[in-house]
Amino acid sequence: MIIKRLSCLVLFVSMFSTTVIAGPVNCGDKPISLSFFDFGLFYFDKNGQGEGISQDVIDELIKRTGCKFITQVMPRARTWNDLATGNLDMTVDGIENQQRKSFGWFIPYNKIKNYAVIKTKAGTTVRGPENFRDQSQLLFGVVRSFDHGEELEKWLDQMRIEKRVEESVNIDILFNKLMLGRIDALFAPPAVYRKFLRDLNIENDVEIQDWAPTDKGIIASLVLAKSRFSEADAKDWGNLIKEMRRDGTFKQIFSTYLSENDANWMADF
Repeated sequence: MIIKRLSCLVLFVSMFSTTVIAGPVNCGDKPISLSFFDFGLFYFDKNGQGEGISQDVIDELIKRTGCKFITQVMPRARTWNDLATGNLDMTVDGIENQQRKSFGWFIPYNKIKNYAVIKTKAGTTVRGPENFRDQSQLLFGVVRSFDHGEELEKWLDQMRIEKRVEESVNIDILFNKLMLGRIDALFAPPAVYRKFLRDLNIENDVEIQDWAPTDKGIIASLVLAKSRFSEADAKDWGNLIKEMRRDGTFKQIFSTYLSENDANWMADF
């Protein structure tokens, strides 16, 4: 009888303990593989350590969930391919489209807007997207697989037909091409171009223009691979993101790197 009671007690404690330590999401039975990509103040390397908005968001998710992550820095094109093929579980700051919805769950957590960053040159004046296109000697640079929003992508499609768009595998290469004069302009949000212009000391060599003034911003999301996460799992992660928004965590993270106005704008997703 004593042994039976002890067994029941152990079972009860075990069940209670499981309930207590269970996190708000299903972590699974193996670490979550996640990719970052160098993207200005969103993610950058500092003395061998990843820093930035995206890193801080993932650190907060780790703290709140207890999930184990394996992270690496990858080009965007490879990130989307690996998510589609099941070789990657998660990524940050993903832009949703119809193709990507087929293999990923998208959970919004910030908002970005792309501006034209134009290299100023003697004898060359750019007054807008059509004026840029009219000057056939000018080349535009993009990061492969990056979605700039519907309006800007339509303009880029026209430029691609004219073979005047040069692709790069990451944003670092793109800004270096701008610095060296290999391209004449690119698109980037403030959290990206401010860091690169400062680091490359070319703040006085460029002009920033808004080529999509009616664009209210592009929603960027935490992306979960459907090969790893169920719809119910994605809903739990979504609830966690909503809680971080309600308690001001995102605004606090954004404010670490950006002005109050920019942080408020990004947090209004």
